[in-house]
Amino acid sequence: MARKTKKLHQRDKFVIFTNGKMTEKNYFQALRGYRHSIFDITVKFVNADPEGLIRRAVKEKDSSNQVWVVFDKDEFPSDKITAAMIFARKSNVGVALSNAAFEVWLINHIKEYSSEKTASELLQILDSILKDEGYLAGYSKNDSDMITEVFLPRLDEAVHNADVSLQKRIAEYNLIHTHSPQHGYPYCDWNSCTTVHKLIEALKLDSRD
Repeated sequence: MARKTKKLHQRDKFVIFTNGKMTEKNYFQALRGYRHSIFDITVKFVNADPEGLIRRAVKEKDSSNQVWVVFDKDEFPSDKITAAMIFARKSNVGVALSNAAFEVWLINHIKEYSSEKTASELLQILDSILKDEGYLAGYSKNDSDMITEVFLPRLDEAVHNADVSLQKRIAEYNLIHTHSPQHGYPYCDWNSCTTVHKLIEALKLDSRD
């Protein structure tokens, strides 16, 4: 009799591209090991602007279940960011944008945050918050222990806080504007805000309970 071979179930591939060489890449690599997903998660760093990052992501679409890009508003012109996000939407690539920087997402692990701050101010605020929380080393972009000890245990809280903050912005916008925005909501005008929680939700992570 022919021997039967056991077929292993292959999880769908989920690829995350980021142009954040330190914090963003370290965060999602740590997340991959901290919480199980129904997907096989791959994190890739690409040294490119948002449009270049999306173009690289498009090349992975056919071999992946989902492809997302993670980038900051930072100093990129708003019209360039808007154009990149339109291109991503048309290309079926998910976007996790933070304005002005990824640190606003990290702050939301500890408290809901939407104050208007620059990227450098967000770094200082996060450093102060961490020290107040007892992490005396403060904030460092390449500190992997900070990610696993402080942030990831509060992931569900971060998703909730970021979503509440974003929904408030959307509600305020809708009160003023009677028609839905043609090219999506003006995230580039909303500092500080983040949509990283949408990526976290898309990953379908197991509960830690």
